[in-house]
Amino acid sequence: MTASRTRPSSSRSTVAEVTWFFAIAVLLCFALSVPMVFRLVSPDLNNLITPILQLTPMLAAIIMWLARRPGTFRETFATTWRGTPKWAGIGIGLIALIAAIQTAIALATGIWPLNPLDQILAATIWILPVFVMQSVFAIGEEFGWRGWLATRAASWGFWPLAFVSGLVWIVWHLPVLAVIGDRPLRDIVIYFAGMLPWAPLLLALRRRSGSVWPAVLTHGAINSVRVYLLQSVPSATDHLLIEVVGWVLTIAAAVWLMRPRRA
Repeated sequence: MTASRTRPSSSRSTVAEVTWFFAIAVLLCFALSVPMVFRLVSPDLNNLITPILQLTPMLAAIIMWLARRPGTFRETFATTWRGTPKWAGIGIGLIALIAAIQTAIALATGIWPLNPLDQILAATIWILPVFVMQSVFAIGEEFGWRGWLATRAASWGFWPLAFVSGLVWIVWHLPVLAVIGDRPLRDIVIYFAGMLPWAPLLLALRRRSGSVWPAVLTHGAINSVRVYLLQSVPSATDHLLIEVVGWVLTIAAAVWLMRPRRA
């Protein structure tokens, strides 16, 4: 990781800063989602509102940065490109590998059937455009969660920060309930629980690279490459075993990334 020249803050000050950041990000997201949640606009506009909601962690982080000015924007948000190709490649590769293992298990055990080849090929041409689009959308989230937050709360340690930020990330996602339709409570719990393992993986990429960009691009891959492998290749339905496999492998990947490095 590249050394940061941002000013250190006391433990109490850090907790206060992070608490304010969490509160602003969540409240901004909830406030901007009101038209979508309460059906005040056409459902067709949800695809426009969602990318706006994704900007709220970055907006909250910018507000905190302007209020405290702990260092330059580049230092605080870790926007250096150094190491990005290597670590983004590792992150995207891990996303693809985990999803491929999940799909292979589901197909081999008969849990999911394979989609028709022509349908798979038709979806394949959209992987790159969707990846680029989702990566752009992910900037708003990652500049907050794995940019500003990872810098300001670095003293918390990797796993405490990953766990706490992951829980808040789930709360921040609650407006999604308005657009996923009427689903059984069990499926909703699984859906939100599945977000928690991504926090340590994305934070590990940020820690190992010293840059927020590998987390941005890997987040983009979660919403494109992973979706393709899990939903376009097989005809997938919600299945707890396949979800658990993904959770375990994702956490294992974070552990692997954060393993002690040889001198």
